[in-house]
Amino acid sequence: MRSNTGEVRYLVLAEYATPYLLARVRWPDVAQAITAGCPDWLDDPGLFDLPYDPHAVTVSFPQAASVAAGWGRQLGDEPTAGAPAMMRRMPANWSDLSAAERDALGLEPLGRPRASARRLRRIRAAQPKTGAPVPVAAPRGGHAAVPNRYGRVATTMVDMGSDPQERRHHVRVRVDGRVHIRSAYATVSAALVDLSEGGVRCVLPDAPPALAPVTRFDGPFLLEAEVATSRICLAVPGWIRWTHGSRAGTHFGVVFANLDDRQADGVQRFMIAAGSKRRSR
Repeated sequence: MRSNTGEVRYLVLAEYATPYLLARVRWPDVAQAITAGCPDWLDDPGLFDLPYDPHAVTVSFPQAASVAAGWGRQLGDEPTAGAPAMMRRMPANWSDLSAAERDALGLEPLGRPRASARRLRRIRAAQPKTGAPVPVAAPRGGHAAVPNRYGRVATTMVDMGSDPQERRHHVRVRVDGRVHIRSAYATVSAALVDLSEGGVRCVLPDAPPALAPVTRFDGPFLLEAEVATSRICLAVPGWIRWTHGSRAGTHFGVVFANLDDRQADGVQRFMIAAGSKRRSR
């Protein structure tokens, strides 16, 4: 767990939950951005408007460092001095960048390779069509947080002997990688175990006492696959549904708040990419 330090604010813009621009802003002296197509920091005064854009997601330093690493850039504690500057004739509109802006930021073309249509259909067809969400069960002897009929969450012991399949409301995929979860002024970084549209299962060698059932994470969640270059940033809150300690560490399950259609599509594409790479090893 690492506390957020410094005055520089880090933000990302994402398409289908996949970050395509990382910015760092500190008024009035720091306004820089990088992208996958432009991994060298670029000064842009229009970035001072980015924190007020509804599509921008504020991330912590560890989350920003993960995005930068995916583009081959090591994120330092200090902004780059003497970076080339983008000249503007009008205020930036980050929801609708001009062709010249997209070209300068290396965002042409921005479109992502489409995932296999067959695999997407297979995942979507496996989702339940009707019915209420199914509470996520914890491993044997673990603690689970289960909503009662009034919508409140209560912690209860769960015996997996009566439910060996550990029922889930969404299809889950085994993913090797890491998840960086922002909560208040700290970031929890844990190993990924599996992922679905409904949540994520993680493990920490030494979990802090704050990781207990019903603990809320403000988000966002930054997930990175170990064997693929895929990264997704889910700008939603979540909460711990269950925890279970073992010799390998503390496993815990996190339930996401409802994802919108584009975020859900991004999760499906991430699972396909990470799952395909994992099977090919």
